[in-house]
Amino acid sequence: MRHYRIGVASSLLVWSFLITSASAQTTLGNLGHPKAEIIGGAVAAGAGIALVTFAVIEVQKSHHTLKGCVTTSANGLQGISDSDGKVYQLSGVTTNLKVGDQVRLHGSKEKSKGSAERTFLVQEIKKDYGPCKAALSVPAVSAAPKTP
Repeated sequence: MRHYRIGVASSLLVWSFLITSASAQTTLGNLGHPKAEIIGGAVAAGAGIALVTFAVIEVQKSHHTLKGCVTTSANGLQGISDSDGKVYQLSGVTTNLKVGDQVRLHGSKEKSKGSAERTFLVQEIKKDYGPCKAALSVPAVSAAPKTP
């Protein structure tokens, strides 16, 4: 979903700048302005710079945050990403994390070479949203039959 929003926002940004650039050239050209092409080119260059800046910020932001539910495993705490459902082993600053809470963490996503395990190195807990919205699946404990 995040990639879809980035694509839509980028497309709208490019089209708005292209339309602005074309209308500036047309308006200034109709008025006989001698520098209409230069001004239109400057507007288009500004659009390109804005688009690149927007894309870089979004990519950097997505690689340094994890929003999801905190669970536990045999290896310690895990974070299940809300955006893609991937599971990350949490390391770093995890002392104030509570199992069952939905959080937004700042840090870095890492993948071990030769291993499918993903790790998220937590540098800071940005926000704790409280209990997770979706119920965590907890294995049912069956009671052993009582013997008389």
